[in-house]
Amino acid sequence: MDGEYRRLREASVGHDVLVDAAAPYPLEPCMPGGAAWRAAVNGAVARTRRVVEAAGWNGFRLAFISSFTTLARRESAVAAMERKWRWSVFPYFEAKAAMERVVLAAAREGLPAVIVNPAACLGPWEFRAENLSLVRLVLARRLPLMMDQTLSVMDVRDVAEAIAEALARELFARPIALAGHNVTLVELARQILELDGAGGHAPVACNASLAAMAAFWTAVSYAAWNQATPDPWRAVPLAADGFAMLPSPEQISMGLKLFSLRETLRDAVGFHRSRWAA
Repeated sequence: MDGEYRRLREASVGHDVLVDAAAPYPLEPCMPGGAAWRAAVNGAVARTRRVVEAAGWNGFRLAFISSFTTLARRESAVAAMERKWRWSVFPYFEAKAAMERVVLAAAREGLPAVIVNPAACLGPWEFRAENLSLVRLVLARRLPLMMDQTLSVMDVRDVAEAIAEALARELFARPIALAGHNVTLVELARQILELDGAGGHAPVACNASLAAMAAFWTAVSYAAWNQATPDPWRAVPLAADGFAMLPSPEQISMGLKLFSLRETLRDAVGFHRSRWAA
């Protein structure tokens, strides 16, 4: 790891902005506070510190893409209890929060760092594996069931524009929530299939709380056989943490004009279909 980040410092010479959008995703469940849980969180923190050091060493600005999961939200007592459980067994959530704290601390000590917390990101140029891509999983008909969950969805191009504007305005040392379009997962799937010209129906909605619990026990079962959890199940806790968002004061002040949800999904479907055809 040290060698990789030394190369990062060298490779970034001559630039003036470092964008950190490649954070780890420790989505496997662990014993709360256990060795594996701590290793996942500590590894994420160490990685972020290296990125911060690279930015400071070169004297340039840092744009850190955090997560909507670290944002405060209004929720019922039951929803808060479920979220507390998710955070205790899936280290992803604490890792994200801890990484954000590292960047905030560096920013308060003078590092010119913009921190954005975007809604769930969709759009073109998604190079993740098929099993980690919602659009590709829907196109491949691999999600017959989807959680009855509302979340906020944002185009990756809008995130890029927001980062550029925040840097220009020097909105440093504060998390900037970026809201998108509030929509259910089932409606997302329906529109993706429609844009693809596919027949048939959208996936069947299922209870989000039950899905999150099923994902946990699925992961435990696979771990008992020393097998990795299937990727669609690994994303369930993250999706279950989604919620409807309103634009933050910073987003409003930037005058950010979002791509329509239809445009985002159209371009995402076109991108993935072109990759398959290549």
